[in-house]
Amino acid sequence: MRTLIRHGRAALADRIQDADVLVEGGTITAVGRLGEVAADRVIDAAGCYVLPGLMDFHTHVDDQIGRFYLADGYESGTRAALLNGITTLCTFVTQGKGSLLEAMAAARAKAEGRSHCDVLWHLTPTSFEAAEVRALETLLAAGYRTLKLYTTYKAAGIFASYGRIEDLFRRLGPLGAQFMVHCEDDAVIAGVDAAALDLTKAHSHTSLRPEQAETVAIQRVVDLALTCRAALHVVHVSTAEGARILAAARSRGSISFETCPQYLVLDDRWLAREDGHRWLCSPPLRACRAELRELVRNGAADVIATDHCAFRPEDKDSWDGKDLRTYPNGLPGIGSLPHVTWKIWEDDPDRAALGLSTHLALNPARRAGVQDRKGSLAPGMDADIVVLDPSGPEQALRSTLVPAFEAFPGFTSRLLFKHVLLRGDPRVENGRLLEPDQPQGLLLQPSPETLSFH
Repeated sequence: MRTLIRHGRAALADRIQDADVLVEGGTITAVGRLGEVAADRVIDAAGCYVLPGLMDFHTHVDDQIGRFYLADGYESGTRAALLNGITTLCTFVTQGKGSLLEAMAAARAKAEGRSHCDVLWHLTPTSFEAAEVRALETLLAAGYRTLKLYTTYKAAGIFASYGRIEDLFRRLGPLGAQFMVHCEDDAVIAGVDAAALDLTKAHSHTSLRPEQAETVAIQRVVDLALTCRAALHVVHVSTAEGARILAAARSRGSISFETCPQYLVLDDRWLAREDGHRWLCSPPLRACRAELRELVRNGAADVIATDHCAFRPEDKDSWDGKDLRTYPNGLPGIGSLPHVTWKIWEDDPDRAALGLSTHLALNPARRAGVQDRKGSLAPGMDADIVVLDPSGPEQALRSTLVPAFEAFPGFTSRLLFKHVLLRGDPRVENGRLLEPDQPQGLLLQPSPETLSFH
């Protein structure tokens, strides 16, 4: 089957240009002014942007977070993704009481046959015994690339000290590991006098996890990464100072970072509302979003991702109003990711389209280690393609398709996903999933059962 996409404005590396895209089978075969080309199917993209399939680099689905099970599973999460042009969903496998391999097997079983878009996992080890580190070495050799570490959350059992992080940087960095680090300094957080705060107020979360905790941890981890020559990606940066530290370090090593839609357009006034507990997330929403938004607009951030972590309404409202630290932290975001990202550059549609292509496709594909098949419109790449109409009917944002409190109430968008192709196969047309009962997403990494561990 040959598909020709004509008359669109295509996002090609660092520019927007009038170009046609030819697809044969599941692969892009040509991009440019193609003239008369025989095709079985022609998509007219006049008035639209043609983008590589988007990627949400940071999500949490079908998992237990503390005492709560998340609202989105693989089916619902990937359905929301594909309807909004996201053809690859990156999520996490966190080691539990057993081995990381056991946790991965459980995650694959939940995702197999239920995913509407492709799925890629980041690995979160919590045990660093010799056998577990050897298993990580085997996984890296097999094509797994991204490992997530935390500089906080001792009580949850996922904390890694700076010494531990340095050891992993030195041991696994030369093997190609891309380290993702949640940067909030545990000592700074522990030094906060919680007894002096009103823990019945959601806004106190901003004092419990102050900006200093993020900036101190970012500086420490950046220094370690540069010393060890490790590839570092800092997740969900919420502060302008943290963004400046990371942007300045980029020229000295393999340093990148992401921020999230909520940190760009929501501020701490949402936490001051009577129902402010519904906007609790970590790091917290901050004051004065304009400075961070301007930094991102001018190229400071590499990736924009959601940290999607949707809870059921009854779980979000289960708080007894006594201690906000017992409350589920996280916001939904998959369905709103491209819409909020577009708003950063909405005064310049070409720049906004390029922003989607760069921050939601090219850069995350590079960090995930799949840039040889995902993230750009070029011959030989997977034909994951989005035809986006920027002037569709105005609609309210819908961050998730399952029951959950909307993170962006009152926000609207005119982006219409006219066509979404997954490896050349039409999956979405005019904002509608064509075959909702036939998920076609692939699990992009090899099953651990096929690997030899020693």
